Amino acid sequence: MSDDNMNILVTGGLGFLGQHLVRQLLREVPGCRLTVVDNLSSSRIDYAWMRGKAEIIVDDFATLPTRRAFDRIYHLASPVGSLGILSNSGYVAKQITDLAVRAGELAATNGARLLYVSSSEVYGKGGVQDEQDELTVPVQTGTRMEYSLGKLSAEHLLGNLSVRYGFPLTVVRPFNALGEYQSSRIGFVVPTFFEQALAGKPLPLFHGGTQIRCFCHAEDTVRGLIAVQERGVPGHTYNVGHPGNAISIRDLAVKIRDLCGSDSALESVDPAQRFGPSYLEASAKSPSIEKVQADTGWQPTIDLDSALKRVHRYYSETGAPALARHTDRVAAT
Repeated sequence: MSDDNMNILVTGGLGFLGQHLVRQLLREVPGCRLTVVDNLSSSRIDYAWMRGKAEIIVDDFATLPTRRAFDRIYHLASPVGSLGILSNSGYVAKQITDLAVRAGELAATNGARLLYVSSSEVYGKGGVQDEQDELTVPVQTGTRMEYSLGKLSAEHLLGNLSVRYGFPLTVVRPFNALGEYQSSRIGFVVPTFFEQALAGKPLPLFHGGTQIRCFCHAEDTVRGLIAVQERGVPGHTYNVGHPGNAISIRDLAVKIRDLCGSDSALESVDPAQRFGPSYLEASAKSPSIEKVQADTGWQPTIDLDSALKRVHRYYSETGAPALARHTDRVAAT
């Protein structure tokens, strides 16, 4: 794909997934004009490499004038990470939907193709999750449920705006991305385990680490985002993840510990003591990806061992950061 005249906006583009997406866009769409907007609320990742390659706006997405012209919009801006979500309890859903409305208005003004990055959290339940599944809402309240309902509400309101104003919309529900630049500061499990193991500190496990997750390297994830943006069917929703990388959180901890050559202990942590009795998370999550494969040809290619080796190399080359201050509060995010 190449279009020297394409104007592309990435919201949340200075974060973990956003930076991977910008790198991939520069590879796949050489000559495009990239604008990246991010308020840095959930990220402190160095973005110096991006200067000269994209217009960088460090500000709230809501301040971006709607008169700006874009052909493609990738909307990633959102509260993220278990700690990032929990710290905004009561406001998370509004933040998500307000940002989504803004993205929809900008797409409507430009007639741009909008890709909305939702979340696998919308499924709520465990098991293999398909885009056509009926979704149910648990009776329990909790911040993670507020987050998932905020994401689902944003999917619906953007769907209605796309019909009302006639701009093409596709939605992606990513499953457990991992990779370089991911932060333990907001509660992601993989960087937390790496930082703890490299520091010789205990690796915290909720529920004994029995949860099953399918981790997908960020490079595969962002290739999926671009594939859906360019080849997905407007009005459709797609899972993007790697079902072949299923692993329990306990086994993940052991893999990372062994990769780091660490003797860190595995430490059971009760999430109810950290977050209260309303804390919720699925026991197992696995994506059905037949739809995205059929419609776009996208396929994940990076196995879990290779993905973890990449992350380990990243820490080895950059130097392990100081032990995260929130590592005793990490979930299977």
